[in-house]
Amino acid sequence: MSTYEVGSVLWIIHTDRPGLMAYRVIEEITKKTLDGEEIQYLVQAAKPKTKSVKLNSIKGQVFEDHEEAKMKMIENATRAIDNMVAKIQSNVDRYFQPPKQEVTPQLQTSTSLEKLKEGYQWMELEDGTKAQIKIPEILK
Repeated sequence: MSTYEVGSVLWIIHTDRPGLMAYRVIEEITKKTLDGEEIQYLVQAAKPKTKSVKLNSIKGQVFEDHEEAKMKMIENATRAIDNMVAKIQSNVDRYFQPPKQEVTPQLQTSTSLEKLKEGYQWMELEDGTKAQIKIPEILK
């Protein structure tokens, strides 16, 4: 466990509820037993009319500098945003597939002229491409 000076300010990012809170160390308690020495700290929140609590009863990450706490919060927020974007991108990829392109019939070239289908005739288009077309009986 870290050691703190009485009067120092600790910045705690809570894990049991969202947010950052500053606490001041108001008492250091050293307890010596047959099992060894134990140090506890009493802290008081930076808001009016608060009671002192044991530091080890607060669930969260403790920082001795507000800039370190700020950087950790930015890191946590960035990670959360990155995870949200990745999840939504995964949904976009899964549910918003690009529409399948229609396959256009291939026009016949002069090399396949010998494969004329029964009932069809060759027709030459303006660009010189030859296509097989079926002419209705009425137009024959």
